[in-house]
Amino acid sequence: MQKTNLKKSGIKREQTFFLVAILAIPTISWLIFWLYVNFSAFTMAFQNQEGKWDLINFELFWQSFNSPYGTNIGLALKNTLKYWMVGAFINFPVAVIIAYFLFKKIRFHKFFRIMFFMPVLLTGVVLVCVYNLVIRPYGVLDSILNLFGKSVPSSGYLNDPATATNAILIYSIWTGAGTTIVLVGSAMARVPVSVLEAAELDGCSPTRELFQIILPLIWPTLSTMVLLTFTNLLTSSGPILLFAPSGEYETATLSFWIYKQVYGVGAFGTMGGTQNYGLVSATGLIFTVVWVPVILFIRWLTEKIPVVEY
Repeated sequence: MQKTNLKKSGIKREQTFFLVAILAIPTISWLIFWLYVNFSAFTMAFQNQEGKWDLINFELFWQSFNSPYGTNIGLALKNTLKYWMVGAFINFPVAVIIAYFLFKKIRFHKFFRIMFFMPVLLTGVVLVCVYNLVIRPYGVLDSILNLFGKSVPSSGYLNDPATATNAILIYSIWTGAGTTIVLVGSAMARVPVSVLEAAELDGCSPTRELFQIILPLIWPTLSTMVLLTFTNLLTSSGPILLFAPSGEYETATLSFWIYKQVYGVGAFGTMGGTQNYGLVSATGLIFTVVWVPVILFIRWLTEKIPVVEY
């Protein structure tokens, strides 16, 4: 009996040691690279560049919102909201509809599946080069517009503040639906065939099948994607560094503004932005305080919609 107890005690010690050894590395990583970094960023928001406690960073944030010098936060936030709205209200609904048609195995559905997912497979540099060749003066788009008596401006769409951001937004629409199509299509593939066959026998139209049968059945996947879409609002950004490496022509977003503050490009191409980490920390803290309640409300709202079990 005593030997059995000692054996069980030894097994428990080995299990405990194994669990501690396995969890030690991720725990230490979390403490250093998440807790310490975030706590340090929080404290920097209330410190000036000399390390003294001050509220100067919050004053600089307000001044930078409409600053006429350099890239202001207001313009960056406006562009960020544009990219988010394109992703949430254009790419996402279009991806759901495309995924439905592919799910229904329309003619040449395998070809369309590859074509819609192709932008995800190809590197962004290649796609940007192709897109530039299409919309540049004397390019493919210019040849099409010439048929209607119009033409691409001589400076191009990407070199004009009035059209540069919109041109990149169109690129985002072209390349932004591939991953969503795969995720939504995978969720649709789990819908029981018997349910769809019963709906077809009852004379259910494709529109009604999509909105009253398929979407409720895949709501857990959709609700997660909706929540992630709102969570990523303030980090929405187009491929700014591929189109406009210096954020010229009023194309900067919040992510690019932060990059500009921390790194940036100085005179003669030298690296090093303002290095005002306190201003960046204060900006992140302000947006976090504003947006976290919205995220919690969206989560509460999505959980109010009942999940269909099947």
